[in-house]
Amino acid sequence: MGFLAIGNGNQRYLGIWYSMDPKTIVWVANRDNPISSTSSVLTVEDDGNLVIKDRSQRYFTTRLPSISKARTLKLLDTGNLILADESSGTIVWSSFSYPTDTFLPGMYMEKTMKLTSWRSQHDPATGTFVFQKDQVFGYNNYTIFADKKLHWKSGSGLESNINPSKMPLAALHLLSKSNSTKKTSLTNYSRLVMSTSGEIQLYFWELRIRRWVLNWSEPKDYCARYNACGPNSSCNISKADSFCNCLPGFDLVTDVTNTPDKVCKRTSTICSGNDTSFLSMDIMKIDVTFQTFLESRSEPDCKEKCLGLDCCQAYSYNGVGNQELALVGVPGGKQGCWIWSSGSQLVDVQVGEGVSGHIISIRNPVSIGTKSPLIANGDRKRSKSISLLVIILFAILISGLLFLCCIGFICYKRMINIKKVKGNAESDSVHQFNESVRQVQELLDPFRSDEGDSSTIGIPFFDFDRISASTNGFSEENKLGEGGFGPVYKGKLPGGLEVAVKRLSVHSGQGLEEFKNEVTLIAKLQHRNLVRLLGYSMKGNEKMLIYEYMSNKSLDAFIFDRTQSSLLDWTKRFEIILGISRGLIYLHQDSRLRIIHRDLKTSNILLDEDLNPKISDFGLAKIVNGKEVESNTKRIIGTYGYMAPEYALEGLFSIKSDVYSFGVVVLEILSGKRKHYQCEQAVSLLNYAWQLWKEGRPLDLMEQVLLESYDPNEVLKCIIVGLLCLQEDPDDRPNMSNAVTMLTSDISTLPEPKQPAFTVRKLTSCFDTSSSSYPPQTQTNVEVTISTIQGR
Repeated sequence: MGFLAIGNGNQRYLGIWYSMDPKTIVWVANRDNPISSTSSVLTVEDDGNLVIKDRSQRYFTTRLPSISKARTLKLLDTGNLILADESSGTIVWSSFSYPTDTFLPGMYMEKTMKLTSWRSQHDPATGTFVFQKDQVFGYNNYTIFADKKLHWKSGSGLESNINPSKMPLAALHLLSKSNSTKKTSLTNYSRLVMSTSGEIQLYFWELRIRRWVLNWSEPKDYCARYNACGPNSSCNISKADSFCNCLPGFDLVTDVTNTPDKVCKRTSTICSGNDTSFLSMDIMKIDVTFQTFLESRSEPDCKEKCLGLDCCQAYSYNGVGNQELALVGVPGGKQGCWIWSSGSQLVDVQVGEGVSGHIISIRNPVSIGTKSPLIANGDRKRSKSISLLVIILFAILISGLLFLCCIGFICYKRMINIKKVKGNAESDSVHQFNESVRQVQELLDPFRSDEGDSSTIGIPFFDFDRISASTNGFSEENKLGEGGFGPVYKGKLPGGLEVAVKRLSVHSGQGLEEFKNEVTLIAKLQHRNLVRLLGYSMKGNEKMLIYEYMSNKSLDAFIFDRTQSSLLDWTKRFEIILGISRGLIYLHQDSRLRIIHRDLKTSNILLDEDLNPKISDFGLAKIVNGKEVESNTKRIIGTYGYMAPEYALEGLFSIKSDVYSFGVVVLEILSGKRKHYQCEQAVSLLNYAWQLWKEGRPLDLMEQVLLESYDPNEVLKCIIVGLLCLQEDPDDRPNMSNAVTMLTSDISTLPEPKQPAFTVRKLTSCFDTSSSSYPPQTQTNVEVTISTIQGR
């Protein structure tokens, strides 16, 4: 505990943090009243109150009733700061009772306790998001509010077993743990944090890598937010073109009585006469907080109870119940029936493809029953007849399509043969391009379905017109940058999800293979340090990849910019280095495939809103089989300066090629200089780093902006590991697991590096293929000429 400065300002706070590195602040006393002077003190005054003050004002006080007894302030091993009567030892105040954004082991989550996010990463003032127990259903149910509006809630609804809004047992154990004097070992350290991005996050301390590891967070996606699509609508995160859809019987109309926004409302009349039926649908969750619960022993009985009420809107039969909830008297704990009575709205509805959760039956006129994509419960025979008719029509349609495809293929082959006879080279190249396009379509089309889902590769297909609309017609205002693959645009999908759209240039002679490679490969990769591919789109010669949007763009936009580089202190840069290394470990050994990236560089490292690194651009990546770690290619493609010598000179690439690229990236992060930053004097960054090492001045490599925040031992370890990764012989380079171990080990155990692989003595031009524009981008195939590289 102590006074500390947070962010780039001169304001100071009294805080409590973990003593291990990196510094993790868990409590701030004067979060909304920063100290502006340097003469402030922390004291227990004569009236028994804990106070932070200077000569002119108080910044914090415990506001306890005044007494004359002496009191003692102690910081316990649990992180709890307590104020106790000196004579009796009675605790009269503790920081655990007044948390800021973090919940620690030993605390007790009372109903009135709140975790409030920081205003931003560098400002501990009271933020937007508040985490607390559900004030209606308090039993293991929790909520997040954003500006007093419900943002997320767990439980208190009908939910399937796979519903993501449930709290994990580890988080529930942490929140329900009573105060204890038992010490917690280092490997059991955990904390629950209300983040500035609106997520409640559970972290565990991983002793092996000496870092906090994110174990769980909510809301995970757009549909996990409370009532994300509004009342009487459902949210489906697997629907790429539109997450939100009105429920059966409801239509999107303009609500002029409240706002100009469109909402889902009934446009047909129900509850008049017998012209009514129920349409059933599977749901992952729906909020039943304020609905009627009646005991019932069967679904027909539940339906009868609904019809017995005045204009019942919907019902859902729960034949299982929840014994834990039943014991504490929570409605819905017993077997029974939820009913939406007259005027009720169906809120917080989430559905999923192939999910078998709870069934909700929504009342609708019989006249629209056959128009719904859902099957009505009443008429089983009619359902079977419709199903049989659909099967027959589908079979006829497939047969017709196959016949047309055969005719088209025959005509296409005849056209190819005619062009070959004529020997028209220009026409032949056009056909080669069209053939490549056809191959891409043949590769990807089987993965598409009528619902827009991709059942095999696991990512959805986006409608081209919707993507165009989301980017404002690919306008210049939405353009984030441009690389060898083509331009990248910022888009906003219906529902508010922001994405980055990488568009293959129709004039590019390369990129088709990279497009196929990236779609089929990255879809199988899931890691927090790899960029997430949300989907793809194709229309004619148009090919696009849709990624999660990274608000901070790429790493090179920070470290090579004098203004932006000051935002990355040493702690954050070290975290970025470790994040990149963890992503490479996953590619090289932990994923289902063994993958060599082949184009790792600073412009291909994206930063999310919390400045966490994510490796992007897998257009040049290669999969090696089984335990194979090396391969050979006749086509050398990549980015000059990041390629290992054995790949640039002989076409040999392996996981050690990525290790070499990682070494270059580490030196760039440390120095803030590009790999050819002094090319007019023909001095590369590698030469410069090695020269400083030989002269015994390795820390001179560090960027000046880091002088106020750096850890000498950590910087030196990174320099050593960076040089070890640049060794000429691939066998001398560490693999990524060993590199991480060295970065987190004692510096005295590290081996002595040798001279880097090769020296660039004279460059034909001072070019740098890195780009500060927003990737993801597939780098232009830079054919490397051996004459431009001088080997040692």
